Amino acid sequence: MKKNINDFTENIKKMFTRGEPRGDKDKVTGSTFREKFSNINSRMKKAGSPLRVGFFTTYETVWNVILFIILTVSLLGLLAFSVGLGYFAALVNDEEVQSNEELVVSLTEMTESTTVAFGSGEALGTLRADLIRERVDYEDINSYVMDAVIVTEDEHFYEHNGVVPKAFMRAALQVFAGGDDSTGGSTLTQQLVKNQLLTSDTTFDRKAIEILLAFRVEKLLEKDEIIEAYLNAVSFGRNANGQNIAGIQAAADGVFGKDAEDLNLAESAFLAGMPQNPYAYTPFMQGGAVKDEEYRQAGLNRQEFVLDRMLLEGKITEEEHGEALEYDIYENLTDSVVVPNQNYPFLTDEIERRGIQILKYILAEEDGISREDIDSTPLLNQEYTEQANQALRYQGYHITTTIQKDIYDLMQDVKDNNFYYYADRSSEDAVDADESDAEEEMLQHEIGAVLKENDTGRILGFIGGRDHDESSVNHATQTARNVGSTMKPLITFGPALDKGIIAPDTVLLDEKFEIPELDWAPANYDYEEEFGLISAKHALSNSYNLSTLRLWADVREENPREYFERMNLPLQTDMNPSLPLGPNDLSVVQNVDAFSSFAQDGTMTEGYMIESITSPDGEVVFEHESVVNEVWKNSTSFLMSDMLTESFQTGSAYHISDFYDSISGEYDFAAKTGTSNNFVDSWFMGYNPEVTLGLWMGYDENIPQVSGYEGEQYFHIYNWRNLTQELMALAPDQMGRGASFQQPDSVREREYCALTMETESDCEEDLDEPIEGLVAEDTRLSDKSSLNHPDIQARMGAAFDDELSNSSLRGLVTNTYDDRYTVGSSSSASDDDDDDADDENAWD
Repeated sequence: MKKNINDFTENIKKMFTRGEPRGDKDKVTGSTFREKFSNINSRMKKAGSPLRVGFFTTYETVWNVILFIILTVSLLGLLAFSVGLGYFAALVNDEEVQSNEELVVSLTEMTESTTVAFGSGEALGTLRADLIRERVDYEDINSYVMDAVIVTEDEHFYEHNGVVPKAFMRAALQVFAGGDDSTGGSTLTQQLVKNQLLTSDTTFDRKAIEILLAFRVEKLLEKDEIIEAYLNAVSFGRNANGQNIAGIQAAADGVFGKDAEDLNLAESAFLAGMPQNPYAYTPFMQGGAVKDEEYRQAGLNRQEFVLDRMLLEGKITEEEHGEALEYDIYENLTDSVVVPNQNYPFLTDEIERRGIQILKYILAEEDGISREDIDSTPLLNQEYTEQANQALRYQGYHITTTIQKDIYDLMQDVKDNNFYYYADRSSEDAVDADESDAEEEMLQHEIGAVLKENDTGRILGFIGGRDHDESSVNHATQTARNVGSTMKPLITFGPALDKGIIAPDTVLLDEKFEIPELDWAPANYDYEEEFGLISAKHALSNSYNLSTLRLWADVREENPREYFERMNLPLQTDMNPSLPLGPNDLSVVQNVDAFSSFAQDGTMTEGYMIESITSPDGEVVFEHESVVNEVWKNSTSFLMSDMLTESFQTGSAYHISDFYDSISGEYDFAAKTGTSNNFVDSWFMGYNPEVTLGLWMGYDENIPQVSGYEGEQYFHIYNWRNLTQELMALAPDQMGRGASFQQPDSVREREYCALTMETESDCEEDLDEPIEGLVAEDTRLSDKSSLNHPDIQARMGAAFDDELSNSSLRGLVTNTYDDRYTVGSSSSASDDDDDDADDENAWD
């Protein structure tokens, strides 16, 4: 070790002399001053002229000084490098080190807008987000774009290893001077790192981390992968809708209405120049309008610079350069970008709502949290709803819906151009208006409609409302309104058929009654009317209240709530006497689900609108599984459809009987109308074996739609007809052409007595007259000795009407308007008295 130190010292000495050390012979000798002076003089004479001595003396001195300076600078440089290296290490010391796999994912999997497709295959667009981005593969990017970006942003891209030292030093000096490094210093690799992993702060620690990561990225990714990731990540300003865009595909589509692979040279150069200053060079303002001419020049100047660089680097020819400069960029901008929330606002809102509800459970499940926990814990529900909302907008999912584009578009067109509406009404006209409410608002007459495919549950189309700008509430799915008389088949006649209490021709009593304890005296639509003895089919198809309520007095003892539970539908009220008249709120889509249960042998396939959701990496994270509920017996669904077919012929939908007659050879429709109190809500529910089309009309407040103009109370019926006609012309097979309700083995035609509900052999001529009609195999037909039999009395509403008289059960029965017959004999007064006495004894 000591020898090495001595050798080092000797080498240093040699650096400051012209030759080897001379030892003693270089010393001045002599013991006295005279001797020393004589020695010096002698040596001077030997050395030669003074000029020679001065030259060599100066030479040695200068040489030694130069060597000293070199050594000093070298030592200082080494010290500075060591300090800088330490400082660099200190800057990046706290940076979390990602694994190679994590780093690649962070660079290449960027936020991306969720795309939506119609069930018929057409692209619907992207869901609403603050930033629109659509990923594109390297091979689908025009080569002009690649060349333009490289020659303007990083001309040494294919030579460097992530950092160009000269450019970095220039950028560092800019930072020292208080500027930024946006004009140079960052390679494409560094810009990718900054965009995807870091902030845009121009601090030394951020820059140090950027450099470190740039070196890593160059080892992990190929050059083509780096530029692909860069072009998918970088900002390109705004699109023609004024939305923020990132990525070359969103830029190509949003600025020129093209795919990235279809851009020409001029367009490629224009877009390639944007990342340096996106919002200065973008041609669009925040609202989507094209910039004034004076503000366009910056983007054109930048395009020219890019083209000049491409020419200089030999990427294009003089001819191509000239043609590109002559191309009129602003004449070839796209007018707008198709986004669903602009062209399909009701549909977009609905898909977003449903998508979020689906994704929140998926995200929770990934964290080991069950659906039950989410539903029962409000804070968890809120947390995962927010996560799902962010994921849906920014993580690049793809949603496939059930909506058929041509059907949906047609429904909107008919709604806008071929529907009848009442006039705008004041919110102060609402039946529940409060003087303390907010100031008066004028409201449009609204519409909600849903078309559902019965067997699959797919919602093929819907109408959310008249004008999303006026009212963004989806009146097909979000608004639950009083269902009016559409409740009658669901809560009264359906259960009555299913329990075997009635058949379509069973006789009911339509006569007024009072319930004193409720201070309630119900009436028919025309308050003065009573229709006496009528068939169940006639009562339902004409929507008579009194006969329905009397039957309800019997049915409500048979647990009819179970049918709503089977359909997973809400039933807000108890089994009160007025329930069949509609004091229960359902949305259109819920009511459509309910009526579709009569179309498919008594089963109900729950309606849905999202077929599947696919993650950005192509994994199907959700695929709809049909939920099929067994609701009614197949005999019930067939008999109900038979009864509701009468609505078109002589019932509440007779206003469009000519339409029904014109299609009855090809289409087999059944229908039920409904209106709520004061004509606030109006409904039309129509179905055949293939589809169910339900429609609601009303105002966003509880405003009567008309007052005193009977002829104007059928807009919902005419609108259903108009919509159905257009849909049958567009998609006849989907709308059920050729499909008919098939009579099951559980239903047969037989002779029986419809008043007493006895077999033909048990009928007593003085009580009833046998008729021929459809009955289910489990319809309750049993021998009865008199009209006082509990089953007859219960069906006629004795539980509500304690003054029910058997004399009301004799006379003319209206089976249909074209089919009437008489029941009961001309008994004496004493017979009537006996009946009444028996009646009292039976119900003590």
